[in-house]
Amino acid sequence: MTTEVQLSLRAYAKILSHVVQYPYTSVNGVLLTVATDDDDDDVEGNKDEDRRVDIVDAVPLFHYNISLTPMLTVALTQIEEYASNRSLKIAGYYHANEYCNDSEVGFVAARIADKIVENCEEGCMLIVNNELLNHLATELPFKLFHPVRSTDRIDWKEGDKPRLQYGERGLTLGPEIMKSQLYRSVVDMDNHYDNVRCNWDNAALDETVKLFSESLLSAAEE
Repeated sequence: MTTEVQLSLRAYAKILSHVVQYPYTSVNGVLLTVATDDDDDDVEGNKDEDRRVDIVDAVPLFHYNISLTPMLTVALTQIEEYASNRSLKIAGYYHANEYCNDSEVGFVAARIADKIVENCEEGCMLIVNNELLNHLATELPFKLFHPVRSTDRIDWKEGDKPRLQYGERGLTLGPEIMKSQLYRSVVDMDNHYDNVRCNWDNAALDETVKLFSESLLSAAEE
């Protein structure tokens, strides 16, 4: 079985903004997909069948409490409730390592991703390839990993790169985030726990991405 992963512009904007906002430290977050009535059937279905997972949103987690288990447990509970109320579910994890030349699955990333995909058959992990952040106009700066489950452990196997909503046209969002400094508006769980008036749903950023998407569609119709 192979699983193709596609990122929405909304998810991409939040992940990229989170990474760029905190360039000197590790950051991480959760990936969300649409919850469907046949999710349970999929788990028991044909495991040899190719599948596609659409990552429709992302929730930035931490930039300094990145490996604190109690904080992670609280955050995941909040995110699960948030997702359930919007007919969404957790579908994976993203992680950016601290050092520019490090795009491997480290111990902390693997431990958190293992926990997140325990109950998610099609879960995945995105590792940010920091060296590609200077090539946003032409490439997605991510490595995609899928879980390989055995009796007592989960290993992470690299797969094909994820696709982006609107393809090459969607890639223009990356340079726009940098140029407009949109990344400065992103809020993660660390920010929220420091000041509860900071909303980790990042609704304002969502609205900006919605307008950007509409402009792409309008240009395509001309």
